[in-house]
Amino acid sequence: MNKFLILLKKEIKELITIQLVLPLIIMVLLFSFIGNIMSKETAKMFAPQPIFILNQDTQEAGNKISEILKTANFKPEILEASSVDEALTTLKEKNNPSLLVIPLNFGKNMNNFKSQQLLVYKIMKNFSIMSNAKYSAPDKAMVVINTYYSNEWIQKKKTSIEPEILKNPIKSNEFVIIGDKQANIPLSAVLGYIQKQTTFIPIILFIVIIIAAQMVAMAVASEKENKTFEILLSSPINRKTIIFAKLLAAGLVALLFAGVYMIGMNYYMKGITGGSISNSDGLESVFQSLGIVITPLSYILLGLSLFMGILVALAMAMILGIMADSIKSVQAVITPLMILVLLPYLLVLFLDINSLSPLIKYIIYAIPFSHPFLASQGVFLGEYVPIIYGIIYQFIIFMVFVLIATKIFSSDKIITLKINFSRKRQ
Repeated sequence: MNKFLILLKKEIKELITIQLVLPLIIMVLLFSFIGNIMSKETAKMFAPQPIFILNQDTQEAGNKISEILKTANFKPEILEASSVDEALTTLKEKNNPSLLVIPLNFGKNMNNFKSQQLLVYKIMKNFSIMSNAKYSAPDKAMVVINTYYSNEWIQKKKTSIEPEILKNPIKSNEFVIIGDKQANIPLSAVLGYIQKQTTFIPIILFIVIIIAAQMVAMAVASEKENKTFEILLSSPINRKTIIFAKLLAAGLVALLFAGVYMIGMNYYMKGITGGSISNSDGLESVFQSLGIVITPLSYILLGLSLFMGILVALAMAMILGIMADSIKSVQAVITPLMILVLLPYLLVLFLDINSLSPLIKYIIYAIPFSHPFLASQGVFLGEYVPIIYGIIYQFIIFMVFVLIATKIFSSDKIITLKINFSRKRQ
C-alpha cells in the first residue's frame, strides 16, 4: 500500500504542472470577468423596465394603462407622437426596442366588455440571448394588462362572455422591424428562423480556430524539439515562403475541418428540430420582406470574415508555438490565444454589444476574433459595412503578425526564443 501511495504521489506531481495549472487559473479569471459583466446586464433586466406607449385613444385610457403597468415594475412613458412612424423614429433615437400602441376606442370597448387588440412593434438590432429579454418586455406588459381586465370582468360577473375571451380579453398584434423594413409576424418566428440559420456558425468557428491554432503551434514546437527546425531553416528556401506555406497548409486543413463540422452540425440540427434547419413553415416571403434571407453577397462576406479569423489565429499560433520549449508546453503557451477567441464568443453569444459600456465595447471590437461572430448576426441585419471593415481590420492584424513572424524567422531568435515551463531542479 505504501508503494502504491508513493507511486500515486509521483504521478500526481507529474500531471499537475504549470502547463496545466496556468490555463485553468486564467480561464477561471476569464469566466469571473464575463460573469461580472453578465451579472450587471442581468441586473438591468430586473430593474423597472421602460415601456413606450403611443396612445391613439382618450387620455383616460392611456393613463389607466400606465397605472396598470406601474404596479408591475414597469416605467411607462406616453410618447407625444401623431403617428406610429413618428413614434418608431423616436424609439430608434432612444435606442429602445419596443412600442405599445393603444388604438382608438380601446377604453370604450373594454368598458363594454368587447375583446380588443393592442399593437406591439419590436425593433430588432441584435440576436443575442440577453437581448431577447428586452424584446419580451411588451409580452410581460400584455400579461399584466390582460390579468387586470380579466379580473375586472370577473368581478363584474360577466359570465356570459366566452371563457377564452374572459381569460384573455386583449390580443397582441405584433410587428417586427429590421432596419427600414417591417412585417406583421411574431418575433418568436423571426428569432427561431435566424437561430436555426446561425446557431452552429459561431460554434464551428470557435472549434476550428482552437484546433487549427493548436495544430500549428504543436507543429512548430515539435520541429524545434526534434531539432528539425534547424535543417528546414538552413535549406535554400526563403523564410517568408516557409511561413506562408505553413499558414496556407494549416488554413486549408482548417477549412476542411470547418466543412466537416458544418455537415455534421447540419445533421445534428436536423435531428433536434425534426427536419431541415432551413424550414420556415411557409413564411419565406415574410422573411424576404424583412431582408433576413442570406444572399450570395452575405455568404461571401461571412466566408471571408471566417477565413480571416482563422488566418489571424494561425499567425498568432505560429509565433506562440515558437516560444514553446516542448510539445507539452504548447497548451500553456497558446492560452492567450484561446482567451482572445473565447471572450468575444461568449460575450457576443449572450450579450447585446450595443448595451455595454464604451470601454468593454471597444475592447471587443479590438479583438479580431469578435468580427466573425458579429458577422454571423450582421448578415441578417443587412449591416454589410461593419462586416467589410471587420474583414479589413482582420487582414491588417494578420499582416502585422506575419511581419512579426518573418522577423523572428529571419533572426537567431527562432532558435533561442522560448518560455521555459520546466521545474527548477534542486
